[in-house]
Amino acid sequence: MSQKSECKNVLIIGAGNAGKLLEKDIKKNHPLLRVVGFVDDKVQTKGKVVGKIEDIPKLLGTYKVDEIILAIPSTDGSLVRRIVRLNLKNRIPIKMIPRSQEIVTKSNVSYSKTKDLEPEDFLGRPFIRDNVEHLKSFYKGKTIFITGGAGSIGSEIVLQLLDLDVKKVVVYDNSEYLIFLLEQNLKERGQLNRCSLIVGNILYEHKLLALLKKIKPDIVFHAAAYKHVHLMNDNIDQAIYNNVIGTQRIIDAAIEAKVKLFTFISTDKVVNPTSVMGATKKICEFYIKNIQSKHTQFNIVRFGNVINSNGSALPLFERQMRLHRYITVTHRKMMRFFMSIREAAQLVIKSTSQGNASGSIYILNMGELINIYEVAECLVRSKNLIPGEDVEMRITGLRKGEKMVEELYTETEKGRISRGNMKGIFLLKNLDECPENINDFIAELEEKVKINVSATVLKEDLRRLFPSIR
Repeated sequence: MSQKSECKNVLIIGAGNAGKLLEKDIKKNHPLLRVVGFVDDKVQTKGKVVGKIEDIPKLLGTYKVDEIILAIPSTDGSLVRRIVRLNLKNRIPIKMIPRSQEIVTKSNVSYSKTKDLEPEDFLGRPFIRDNVEHLKSFYKGKTIFITGGAGSIGSEIVLQLLDLDVKKVVVYDNSEYLIFLLEQNLKERGQLNRCSLIVGNILYEHKLLALLKKIKPDIVFHAAAYKHVHLMNDNIDQAIYNNVIGTQRIIDAAIEAKVKLFTFISTDKVVNPTSVMGATKKICEFYIKNIQSKHTQFNIVRFGNVINSNGSALPLFERQMRLHRYITVTHRKMMRFFMSIREAAQLVIKSTSQGNASGSIYILNMGELINIYEVAECLVRSKNLIPGEDVEMRITGLRKGEKMVEELYTETEKGRISRGNMKGIFLLKNLDECPENINDFIAELEEKVKINVSATVLKEDLRRLFPSIR
């Protein structure tokens, strides 16, 4: 076979600087590749741009395209989804230039650095250069205690903190297996010497207090929680025990140990909660608002859905696709906000570095709501498979407590939101008042859980605060 017949035809999306550098590298270093043209909605370089992004499907046949490369390193997930969904019915590989600091700041573009699409590419936001020096100055020399620190988000917080010159990170997690995995990761990175890994439950109040008094952390990040909506609706006692009582115990221990700063990780599901999980987290927000402490300041961070976190939708879709060649989606119109694990960890670390903002809640600007069914289609196509043909798309119906469309704040809260001084992060004044005495309410819940009252009774108790629970 001749070299000419082996040559791959490449269509580049993006005729800007990155696209031109990619073409230059291909011409110089890859003789078996041939750039047949660019597509771009804005840049119209004469003779090079063969159409707009919407024209891609018809251009593929015209130019016998073998590979598509997205060369816009500043792109966001919406553009990547648009490109993928325009190509749902073909198997032509789609690659992209990474959205990394090196690419953005140094214009280091080459074909060898292109990569296959990953979920974060069609869900996440473009790379933003953060004020790393401010964060290093704040965290330098500090000791941090993280509950749930071996989970997907907690472990990313650990790794980011180690890069910010903290003195020590103490991880407290009830999963021996996840602690083991984190230990191996830290060993491989040569960073284990600045970490302590402790297996333990947040319900162990005496152990928590003894540890905090001994370690004397400057900051506690509370990331330990049960998070699966349908499972917590079916296991209300454990949702209350872990998410409410456990949070109360780590907070009370932190206050008694005179920890200076405490960050609680909440969820968007506290907004008009329809689920037990959302209700338990909102109870914790009420509890924190009611605290009066001279020594400990409190910070609340609300998350949306985190891409590829343990047990989230994307890993489930991947597993279903790999093992069964189908994907289950609850509803074609279900909409969610998404953030990457990196963004979730950054939100915790950056907001905490601001100190306490008079009882405020920090919320990442999550951008647009994203259709879950379209996400599933994009995931299938990112593997060069065709949704509905190679992988069956099954609709299963909404589960207990699930919302069709997620919210980040209520209509009442909307008027209390400001942009603050951190790019991409909103500040919400935490003014919601609990309709009952929150301390008495939690004590009542704990007593009922201890004597094993029915799930029906527990749910009715939660409905006293949150009539929206289903």
